[in-house]
Amino acid sequence: MSATRASSRRCAADGSTVDAEGFLWNAQVYDGRLIRYAPDGTVDRVIEMPVKKVTSVNFGGPNLDILYVTSMAKPPLPRFPIDGVQGGSLFAIHDLGVRGIAEPRFGG
Repeated sequence: MSATRASSRRCAADGSTVDAEGFLWNAQVYDGRLIRYAPDGTVDRVIEMPVKKVTSVNFGGPNLDILYVTSMAKPPLPRFPIDGVQGGSLFAIHDLGVRGIAEPRFGG
């Protein structure tokens, strides 16, 4: 699947992070999917989430092998569906077989 086809759905690219293999992970807000893009732009992996409004991704844990996913609690406009009790949750995805890279701390 190409990046163009993956993003042709009714969604928007939101928060992203890069893993140790150089692949980009992106939260597709309003579509409830995480997409892992290869360095050449092709889609390597798609993860369906239990909520539609995923907002950001980041690796964490002692080995940077847990992918944390945030979600929106309240939609900005009434036309967007509500995700119910899981909206606004923080999700942790284990056993992906990849690790993140340490992010530099903000210096002020």
